[in-house]
Amino acid sequence: MYTSVRRVDNYVMKNKLILVIDDEPEIRSLLSRFLARKGFSVLAAGTLKEGRKLFDQSKPELVFLDVNLPDGNGLNELKHINSGKTRHKVIMMSAFDHNEVKLEAIQYGALDFLSKPFNIARLDQVVQSQFLNNNNSK
Repeated sequence: MYTSVRRVDNYVMKNKLILVIDDEPEIRSLLSRFLARKGFSVLAAGTLKEGRKLFDQSKPELVFLDVNLPDGNGLNELKHINSGKTRHKVIMMSAFDHNEVKLEAIQYGALDFLSKPFNIARLDQVVQSQFLNNNNSK
């Protein structure tokens, strides 16, 4: 069976899907455009409820998850996502740069933590670290 492989800016994708869960439309748009330009398929949600539904339906390769959402706490959702045997690739995000929150996110299985506003070079580094020379799968 033939699998389509695209090479874009040193990324190799095989139809990789990324889910963005953030209540700020500008952040969702920025991440969606950036990731789409890199060749990823992107789904975006503005609430935890919508994000859970998309996560359950699509099983994304990577999730960008905001800590503070209107209908709940992203750290609690991270615990829920990683409560089973399978660890999912989740990058936590927050406009509040508190070390306690970062440490808690890592403790609950986040692979990285991005502070808003994003530095595009840092965002690119985080995405590359998850898909280049990384053989961990969900």
